[in-house]
Amino acid sequence: MDATPSDRGQANLVGFIILFGFLLVSYSLVQAYVVPNQNAEVEYQHYQEVREDMTGLYAEIVTPERSTSDRQVLVPVDLGMDYPPRLLFLNPPPASGSIRSSTQGTIRIDGANATEICGGNDTTGLVYSPNYQVTTQPDIRYENGLLYVETEDDAYAMLEQRPILTERENGNDVISLYRLSGTLPRQSGTDTLPLEITVPGGSENSATVNDVTVTLRSDLPANQWNERVLTGGQSGLNATQIDDDTVRIQGFNSTYDVRCPAVGLGKPP
Repeated sequence: MDATPSDRGQANLVGFIILFGFLLVSYSLVQAYVVPNQNAEVEYQHYQEVREDMTGLYAEIVTPERSTSDRQVLVPVDLGMDYPPRLLFLNPPPASGSIRSSTQGTIRIDGANATEICGGNDTTGLVYSPNYQVTTQPDIRYENGLLYVETEDDAYAMLEQRPILTERENGNDVISLYRLSGTLPRQSGTDTLPLEITVPGGSENSATVNDVTVTLRSDLPANQWNERVLTGGQSGLNATQIDDDTVRIQGFNSTYDVRCPAVGLGKPP
């Protein structure tokens, strides 16, 4: 029996429904899996760029170029990001990030005057915290000549570091401390933040000391100092935990030259 126009119409309708269902399932799969995976890659790339920004900030703090007068340096930090536009598919809202200073603490040098050497004894650190929509990335922290990441499960990894003790063939070994003064309230958003670092004018202070103990404000636990920082030529030193954000470093049992470059957040240290 030949197909009637009604039969052919029903077949076309069934074919259209099957095709539409296939397209709908394909769209849903792309939206649920492909788009998040692509956004995760965009987030990872942005995080690498922020790490480069924080490395540049670290360099300005630990190796300041001094002059006869105070000098201001603007270091850009890209706080957040937008996701690339996608035809037909939906994106999450822009991902923000934030940067702030740590709690205030002090530098103490038992056997010497930290205020005279460092131009003051108050110090702080910096914390960048990403807030991505797909992935979770660790905070990036700066303090005491160290740049490192801290994950939610209390794992740590060093990105950059300056030794606290440098051996010299001629002359005294050098103890290097790094003071960052001032306060940075939490700055959040998706734009690039120009962070102002002030380097004081004049020459850097230093002093010669004997058999000292150094106490630092630090979010890095003492066991991580011993495992990741006080290694190699510094392995004779030992860090102990004084309280939640303070460590004491001992083992300086000779004569040393102490240097302590200081910079300020937005104003002279």
